[in-house]
Amino acid sequence: MRKYVGSFKSIQNVTYRIELWDDPSGTTPEITARLYAARVLAAGGYQEGSSCLLTKLQSLNSSTELKLAGNGFSIERQGEGDSVYENFVRSSRATSQWVMPDQTTLDDFIAIQTMAETAWAMIIYRDDVMWHVGRVLADQMTRLRESIQSKPIIELVAVDGLELMDGFKVKSAWFSSGKITISQLIRRCLESFDLWEYWAINGTQTEYLYEGVLLRESHASRLGIDMYKVDEYTFLTNFDPFSDVKIVDAVGWLIEPNYISCKQALENVLLMFGARLIHELGAYYVIPPTAYNSATTINLRRYSYTAQYIGTTTYTHRQTIGNDVRPLWMAKPSLYYQPAAQSVTINTKRQNLAKQLRNYNDRASSILELRVYDVPTGSTPDDAPMRIRLMAKSLKRSIVDAGITYVEDSTDLYYRIKLLDSGGNIRVLNNNGYWVTGSVTTQLYRMPTNNIKGGWITSEFELTCTTAPAGFTEMRIELEVHGNVLPYSSGGKWKNGNSATKDFWGSIQVSFADASPYKNADYTFDITEITTAATANLVNSSPVILDPVYYTDALPYGLGNWLVNNGTIDVLASDWYGGWDSITHGTITKMLGLQMASVYADFLPVIRGNWVDSGTLTSIKSLYFDNYAWVLNGVRFDARSEQWDGEWLAISPVYTNSTSSGEGLRVNQSPTGNLGDRLNYTETAVANLNGSISAVPNQVLEHLVNYADQAPTTQPTQTTQWEVMLKYTDSTDSVTWLVQEHGTFKTYTAGTHSLDLAFEGHLLNGAGGTITINLPAVAEQKGKKYYFVKLGSAHAAVVNAYAGQTINGVDHMNLNTNYESKTIICDGSAWYIIANNP
Repeated sequence: MRKYVGSFKSIQNVTYRIELWDDPSGTTPEITARLYAARVLAAGGYQEGSSCLLTKLQSLNSSTELKLAGNGFSIERQGEGDSVYENFVRSSRATSQWVMPDQTTLDDFIAIQTMAETAWAMIIYRDDVMWHVGRVLADQMTRLRESIQSKPIIELVAVDGLELMDGFKVKSAWFSSGKITISQLIRRCLESFDLWEYWAINGTQTEYLYEGVLLRESHASRLGIDMYKVDEYTFLTNFDPFSDVKIVDAVGWLIEPNYISCKQALENVLLMFGARLIHELGAYYVIPPTAYNSATTINLRRYSYTAQYIGTTTYTHRQTIGNDVRPLWMAKPSLYYQPAAQSVTINTKRQNLAKQLRNYNDRASSILELRVYDVPTGSTPDDAPMRIRLMAKSLKRSIVDAGITYVEDSTDLYYRIKLLDSGGNIRVLNNNGYWVTGSVTTQLYRMPTNNIKGGWITSEFELTCTTAPAGFTEMRIELEVHGNVLPYSSGGKWKNGNSATKDFWGSIQVSFADASPYKNADYTFDITEITTAATANLVNSSPVILDPVYYTDALPYGLGNWLVNNGTIDVLASDWYGGWDSITHGTITKMLGLQMASVYADFLPVIRGNWVDSGTLTSIKSLYFDNYAWVLNGVRFDARSEQWDGEWLAISPVYTNSTSSGEGLRVNQSPTGNLGDRLNYTETAVANLNGSISAVPNQVLEHLVNYADQAPTTQPTQTTQWEVMLKYTDSTDSVTWLVQEHGTFKTYTAGTHSLDLAFEGHLLNGAGGTITINLPAVAEQKGKKYYFVKLGSAHAAVVNAYAGQTINGVDHMNLNTNYESKTIICDGSAWYIIANNP
C-alpha cells in the first residue's frame, strides 16, 4: 500500500506528486476520486447526493505526507553520446529527496536498505496522471548532509525496470511450441520485476504498452508487434541444436536452458525494427527514431498489461522552437556531428533445424514423434542432405514376469523415419541408411548401439541421410524406448525376457542443408549483407556493423525465423516494407540496412544544451527547428525547474542515397565444411593491410612533397635538402606540415619590400638605391630564423620591425657595408639578432 507521499508545484505551476508503496495493494484517495470521476462522466455527469464520497476518500488516506527537498525529483534517461543504432533499451532512473520530520519516519526509511528490492516502488504523477513507475534501489539510498530546519534528508533512487532486466533471464515457460510474439516477449520481460501491478491499481491496465514500429511484413493482416512470432532457440546464449538434453541426475528434472537476459532478448528484436523501448507518460513506448521525420504525429498501437492489442491512437510529438513564453535554451547549445556511415554491415548466422522435445514431467511411454513439412528435396543424393539426432533418457526400473520381479537389464532405442508425398506414397529409411519403399506399419529399427546399462540410462543415435527424393516433402520421425529383462532360467542359461515401452524423455532433431549451391555439411553458415550510403561522404565516414540474432530464411525451420500472422494462420515472414514508401521491400535485414544507412547518409547533427519548458515536453516528443526533427537521445530532467539538460539528434533519413548489395560473404559452405570463404577473405584483408603498411613511408613523403605548406612547385634542378616542420595556426586551431628548402635565397633591389616568407636567406643588392625590408608581425613568426646579406656598399639597407614591435629593442636594423650579414630569430613577441658579421 502507499506509505508516504509528497507533492510540489513546478515553476510552470505543474503539480507533481511522488508516492512510495511497499506493495501493490490498496488504493489512494486520488486514484479513487479519478476513477469515480471517470464513471460519473461516463454516466452523463455529476450526481448530487454523493456527500459521503469525501468521507470515504478521506478514510482511504492512511499514508504519511512528507516534504520534498531540493528539486523535488530528477529523472536521468540513458542515451547521451549514443548513436541511433545503440542501446535500444533505454532505461531511466528517478531521484527524489525526502525531508524526515521525526526519528520514527527516519528509521522507517533507513529500514528500506535491508528489505528486498522487490518490495518498494516509487510512483510519480504529473497533474494527477501517472507519469513514472520505478523500483526503489535499496543500496542507493543516501543520507544527505544538508537539511531543512535541522531535519535530515533522505535521497531515494528508483529505476523504471528497464535497467533491472539484465538481472533476469528469458524463461522457457513463456513459449508456446517454441515461439512467442514480440508483444508477449516485452510483456514477460517487463513482468520479471513485478511493477505491472501498479497499472492495475491505477486503473490504467489498457494503457501499458504503445508502439509505433514502421517495418511491416507483407503477409501481416495489420501493423503491430503482436503480429510477429520469434523462435525460442535464438534466446539461448550458445545454442547447439544437437546438444544433449541436460538433466539433474539426482532428481531427474530438466534444467532451464541457458537463456540470455531479458535486456539482451529485447535488444535483439528492437534492433531488427530499429526501435527504442523507453518508459514515459506512465507507459512503455516502442518507437523508431525515423518515425519522427515526416509528420507532427506518431501513429501508435496500444496494448494492455497482458499485451493484448487494444487499438490505434496518435501522439503529437513536435514541439516547435519559439512557441514558448520562456527562453528555451538557458545558454547557447553546442552543435557537433556523428560521422556519416561508410556502409552498414549486418552479420547473421543461419541454421535450419526442426526439434521435438519431451521433458521429465511429460515422460509418457508412448512414441515421441516429430512431423516436419516442406522438406528440401532433390533429384540427386547430395542436393540437400539431412542430419538426424535421436536422444532418450530414462531410469532403470523393475519388470514383473510370471509373478517374479526382475530388474531391468538393458535399454534399447528404436526409431522409424519415413517420408510422404502428396499421393500417400512412403519412403522409409532402413537400417543401412537408404530410402526404400515402405508402408505405414513399417517396423521400428533398433539403433546399432544397444544394451545400454546403468541406473540413469542415456541412448543416443545420430545419422546423416541423403536428400529426400523429389516430391517427398513431409517427414515423420518416431522414437520409442524399450526396457528389456533377460531372466536366468532353471537350466542355467539366459533366455529372452519381456521387452516393453518405458517412460522416457529426450529429443528428436533434424537439420536440413540449404538446397542451394551453398549447401553445407555443417548446416550452419554466416551471411553478411552490406548497405552503402551516399558516396560523397566515404572519405570521412565510418562503417556501422550490426550483429542481429534474427533473420528470415527460405526454409520454415531456420533458427531465428520470424512468423507473421496473416489473419488466419502464422506464415513465414520473408517480404518486408520499410514504412517510408510502398515500393522498397526485401528481407528484414535488407530493410534494416537501408534504414540505418539512410539515417547516416550524411553527417548527423547533434545538439547538446539545457532546455527549459512550459511543463509539456516529454522524452518521446521532438524539438523542431532548422528544418529538423530533433529526437531526445539522453537527458536529465529536473522537475521543479522544468529543465532538460541533455542531447538531441537531428533525424532526417535520405533513403534514396542507400543501396543494398544483398547477401555477401558466405562462410563454412564448402562440401567439406571448412572455412574456405572466411580464410580467403581474411587473407585478402591481411594482404591489403600489409600493403597499406608498407606504403606508409612513400605516402607520407608524397604528401610532404606535394601538399605541405611551402612544398616545391617545380622539380629541383640540383641536389637539395628540406627541413620538415609542424606549423600551428592559431586562427584556425590547426596543425599542418611545413617544409622549407635549405640554402634558398631571394635577391631584393632598390625600393620597399615585404619579406618573402618562403625563403630563409635574403640578399639586399643596394646598387640601384636604398632597400627597405618590412618584417611580418611576430605573432605568426615564433621560431622563424632569417639571414640577411648586404651586397655592395653604394646604398644602405634597412630592415624594419612591424609597427610597434622591435629588433634588439629598437624598431629597425641597418646593413651598410658590402657582405655585411645579420641573422635574426623571433620568440613570438620580438626579434633578436643572434649573429652579426660587419
